[in-house]
Amino acid sequence: MAKSKNILKGDKIYIVPTNDSDLWEEPWEIHIKDGEKENIGWVSFAGEKDSGTVPISIEIPNIHYRNQGYGTQALRLMTEWAFYHRNVFEVKTTAEHENSAYIMALQKAGFVYRDGTRFIENYSIIKQKTAWTGIYLFIGIIAGLILGFVFNNGWAGLGVGVFVAVILGGSMDFKEKRYRESVTHKKK
Repeated sequence: MAKSKNILKGDKIYIVPTNDSDLWEEPWEIHIKDGEKENIGWVSFAGEKDSGTVPISIEIPNIHYRNQGYGTQALRLMTEWAFYHRNVFEVKTTAEHENSAYIMALQKAGFVYRDGTRFIENYSIIKQKTAWTGIYLFIGIIAGLILGFVFNNGWAGLGVGVFVAVILGGSMDFKEKRYRESVTHKKK
Protein backbone atom coordinates (compact mmCIF):
# COMPACT_ATOMS: atom_id res chain seq x y z
CA MET A 1 0.00 0.00 0.00
CA ALA A 2 1.37 3.42 -0.95
CA LYS A 3 1.92 5.97 1.81
CA SER A 4 -1.25 8.01 2.30
CA LYS A 5 -1.29 11.77 2.78
CA ASN A 6 -4.61 11.45 4.63
CA ILE A 7 -3.40 10.00 7.94
CA LEU A 8 -5.38 11.13 10.98
CA LYS A 9 -3.36 11.04 14.20
CA GLY A 10 -4.61 11.01 17.77
CA ASP A 11 -2.76 10.39 21.01
CA LYS A 12 -3.73 6.66 21.09
CA ILE A 13 -4.33 5.76 17.45
CA TYR A 14 -3.82 6.75 13.87
CA ILE A 15 -6.25 6.14 11.01
CA VAL A 16 -5.26 5.46 7.40
CA PRO A 17 -7.59 5.20 4.39
CA THR A 18 -7.55 1.93 2.48
CA ASN A 19 -8.10 3.83 -0.78
CA ASP A 20 -6.95 7.45 -1.15
CA SER A 21 -9.05 7.92 -4.29
CA ASP A 22 -12.34 7.12 -2.50
CA LEU A 23 -12.17 8.51 1.04
CA TRP A 24 -15.96 8.78 1.48
CA GLU A 25 -16.92 5.19 0.63
CA GLU A 26 -13.93 2.97 1.37
CA PRO A 27 -13.06 2.07 4.98
CA TRP A 28 -10.20 3.63 6.93
CA GLU A 29 -7.98 1.35 9.05
CA ILE A 30 -7.51 2.04 12.76
CA HIS A 31 -4.00 1.36 14.13
CA ILE A 32 -2.64 1.67 17.67
CA LYS A 33 0.03 4.35 17.80
CA ASP A 34 2.38 2.73 20.34
CA GLY A 35 2.24 -0.96 19.72
CA GLU A 36 1.94 -3.40 16.93
CA LYS A 37 1.20 -1.70 13.65
CA GLU A 38 -1.65 -4.10 12.99
CA ASN A 39 -5.09 -3.01 11.92
CA ILE A 40 -7.40 -3.19 14.97
CA GLY A 41 -10.55 -2.06 13.19
CA TRP A 42 -12.24 0.08 10.56
CA VAL A 43 -14.19 3.29 10.38
CA SER A 44 -16.12 4.43 7.32
CA PHE A 45 -18.40 7.09 5.86
CA ALA A 46 -19.93 4.53 3.46
CA GLY A 47 -23.64 4.93 2.99
CA GLU A 48 -26.17 7.46 1.82
CA LYS A 49 -25.10 11.07 2.07
CA ASP A 50 -28.04 13.44 2.30
CA SER A 51 -28.17 17.24 2.35
CA GLY A 52 -24.95 17.91 4.23
CA THR A 53 -25.25 14.79 6.40
CA VAL A 54 -22.87 11.82 6.18
CA PRO A 55 -23.13 8.45 7.94
CA ILE A 56 -20.30 7.00 9.99
CA SER A 57 -19.76 3.43 11.14
CA ILE A 58 -17.01 1.79 13.12
CA GLU A 59 -15.98 -1.79 13.80
CA ILE A 60 -13.39 -3.05 16.28
CA PRO A 61 -13.79 -6.83 15.99
CA ASN A 62 -11.23 -7.97 18.57
CA ILE A 63 -12.66 -7.59 22.10
CA HIS A 64 -9.13 -7.02 23.50
CA TYR A 65 -9.10 -3.59 21.82
CA ARG A 66 -12.53 -2.50 23.01
CA ASN A 67 -13.29 -0.24 26.00
CA GLN A 68 -9.89 1.46 25.79
CA GLY A 69 -10.95 4.71 24.09
CA TYR A 70 -9.83 3.71 20.60
CA GLY A 71 -13.34 3.84 19.16
CA THR A 72 -14.12 7.20 20.79
CA GLN A 73 -10.91 8.70 19.43
CA ALA A 74 -11.54 7.26 15.95
CA LEU A 75 -15.05 8.77 15.92
CA ARG A 76 -13.68 12.17 16.99
CA LEU A 77 -10.87 12.18 14.43
CA MET A 78 -13.11 11.14 11.55
CA THR A 79 -15.84 13.63 12.53
CA GLU A 80 -13.31 16.47 12.69
CA TRP A 81 -11.97 15.43 9.28
CA ALA A 82 -15.49 15.39 7.83
CA PHE A 83 -16.26 18.84 9.26
CA TYR A 84 -13.23 20.32 7.47
CA HIS A 85 -15.23 19.83 4.29
CA ARG A 86 -17.49 22.76 3.53
CA ASN A 87 -20.56 20.71 2.51
CA VAL A 88 -20.66 18.53 5.66
CA PHE A 89 -22.74 19.83 8.56
CA GLU A 90 -23.80 16.65 10.36
CA VAL A 91 -22.35 13.18 10.95
CA LYS A 92 -24.87 10.48 11.91
CA THR A 93 -24.91 6.85 12.98
CA THR A 94 -27.16 4.20 14.44
CA ALA A 95 -26.59 1.95 17.42
CA GLU A 96 -28.37 -1.12 18.63
CA HIS A 97 -30.12 -0.38 21.91
CA GLU A 98 -28.20 -3.17 23.72
CA ASN A 99 -24.77 -1.96 22.51
CA SER A 100 -24.02 0.18 25.56
CA ALA A 101 -20.26 0.31 24.86
CA TYR A 102 -20.83 1.82 21.41
CA ILE A 103 -23.42 4.24 22.78
CA MET A 104 -20.96 5.36 25.46
CA ALA A 105 -18.22 5.85 22.84
CA LEU A 106 -20.62 7.93 20.74
CA GLN A 107 -21.57 10.11 23.67
CA LYS A 108 -17.92 10.61 24.70
CA ALA A 109 -17.15 11.62 21.10
CA GLY A 110 -19.87 14.30 21.25
CA PHE A 111 -22.71 12.51 19.47
CA VAL A 112 -26.21 13.24 20.74
CA TYR A 113 -29.21 10.90 20.82
CA ARG A 114 -31.77 12.10 18.23
CA ASP A 115 -34.50 9.44 18.11
CA GLY A 116 -34.99 5.74 17.78
CA THR A 117 -37.12 2.67 18.02
CA ARG A 118 -37.17 -0.10 20.57
CA PHE A 119 -34.10 -1.69 19.00
CA ILE A 120 -32.17 1.04 17.11
CA GLU A 121 -31.07 4.47 18.33
CA ASN A 122 -30.02 7.33 16.06
CA TYR A 123 -27.15 9.60 17.06
CA SER A 124 -25.52 12.54 15.35
CA ILE A 125 -23.17 15.43 15.87
CA ILE A 126 -23.73 18.81 14.20
CA LYS A 127 -21.00 21.20 13.05
CA GLN A 128 -20.94 24.42 15.03
CA LYS A 129 -22.04 27.56 13.23
CA THR A 130 -19.45 30.15 12.28
CA ALA A 131 -18.96 33.30 14.32
CA TRP A 132 -17.19 35.71 12.00
CA THR A 133 -18.72 38.77 13.65
CA GLY A 134 -16.77 38.19 16.86
CA ILE A 135 -13.50 37.67 15.00
CA TYR A 136 -13.99 40.77 12.86
CA LEU A 137 -15.05 42.78 15.90
CA PHE A 138 -11.76 41.96 17.61
CA ILE A 139 -9.78 42.85 14.47
CA GLY A 140 -11.89 46.00 14.01
CA ILE A 141 -11.19 47.21 17.53
CA ILE A 142 -7.44 46.75 17.08
CA ALA A 143 -7.46 48.35 13.62
CA GLY A 144 -9.70 51.16 14.87
CA LEU A 145 -7.41 51.96 17.79
CA ILE A 146 -4.38 52.02 15.49
CA LEU A 147 -6.28 54.24 13.04
CA GLY A 148 -7.37 56.49 15.90
CA PHE A 149 -3.82 56.95 17.15
CA VAL A 150 -2.56 57.69 13.64
CA PHE A 151 -5.18 60.45 13.17
CA ASN A 152 -5.10 61.62 16.82
CA ASN A 153 -8.72 60.67 17.45
CA GLY A 154 -8.95 57.31 19.20
CA TRP A 155 -12.73 57.35 19.60
CA ALA A 156 -13.41 58.06 15.93
CA GLY A 157 -10.97 55.35 14.83
CA LEU A 158 -12.48 52.88 17.28
CA GLY A 159 -16.00 53.72 16.06
CA VAL A 160 -15.03 53.25 12.41
CA GLY A 161 -13.22 49.98 13.19
CA VAL A 162 -16.16 48.54 15.14
CA PHE A 163 -18.70 49.66 12.50
CA VAL A 164 -16.76 48.08 9.62
CA ALA A 165 -16.15 44.92 11.68
CA VAL A 166 -19.83 44.45 12.51
CA ILE A 167 -20.83 44.95 8.87
CA LEU A 168 -18.17 42.54 7.50
CA GLY A 169 -18.64 39.88 10.19
CA GLY A 170 -22.43 40.07 10.05
CA SER A 171 -22.46 39.71 6.27
CA MET A 172 -20.09 36.71 6.40
CA ASP A 173 -22.20 35.04 9.10
CA PHE A 174 -25.35 35.68 7.05
CA LYS A 175 -23.70 34.29 3.91
CA GLU A 176 -22.57 31.14 5.79
CA LYS A 177 -26.06 30.69 7.28
CA ARG A 178 -27.64 30.91 3.81
CA TYR A 179 -25.12 28.43 2.42
CA ARG A 180 -25.83 25.96 5.25
CA GLU A 181 -29.57 26.29 4.60
CA SER A 182 -29.09 25.71 0.86
CA VAL A 183 -27.10 22.51 1.48
CA THR A 184 -29.15 21.06 4.35
CA HIS A 185 -32.54 22.36 3.21
CA LYS A 186 -33.20 23.34 6.85
CA LYS A 187 -33.93 26.84 8.07
CA LYS A 188 -32.49 27.63 11.48
